[in-house]
Amino acid sequence: MTTKAGWSHSLTEFADQAGEDITQMARVIATAMLTEVVNRSPVGNPDLWQANVALRTKNVALADAYDANVDARNAARTGGRAYKKLTKREREENYFVKAKAAGKSYIGGTFRGSHLVSIGAPDMTVTDNVDPSGGETISKGSMLIKASGKFPVIYIQTNSPYGEMLELGHSTQAPGGVYDLAFIGVSEAYT
Repeated sequence: MTTKAGWSHSLTEFADQAGEDITQMARVIATAMLTEVVNRSPVGNPDLWQANVALRTKNVALADAYDANVDARNAARTGGRAYKKLTKREREENYFVKAKAAGKSYIGGTFRGSHLVSIGAPDMTVTDNVDPSGGETISKGSMLIKASGKFPVIYIQTNSPYGEMLELGHSTQAPGGVYDLAFIGVSEAYT
């Protein structure tokens, strides 16, 4: 009859390995969450803004009305040069069909570049990073996540003044918000 004398495996090694696995999983999930948040973030497009759509619609209608009257004016004309329809260049230069009422010097990507990663406590910094692709924001955040210690508390946030409005659906590119949908997507992927 053989009797075992003690444990055959070290509980300390097991606990250390479990701690490392949990920490690694937290980092993987946080990186996925950051990537999802950044990629879901809308990038401002002045062509979609209501003021610009309204101005372009009005100007295109005026140019179209001019073109629609060309045939009638030529039929009533008895001599001289005939009227011609507008060229693309004339529509742009004379009727301003590509004009913008707002955002003429706007550069998209401010919200996408505003997401922050911090470890242990929220970071209340308001950034002015412009990152239309999101690559720089994901790269910087991922480096912080990878450098986090054991059992990290990782914060992913934005302090953008209009972040709450975007989260409430005030964007045609993100009508369902950003953070809530990112959380749902990542939590479904890792459960």
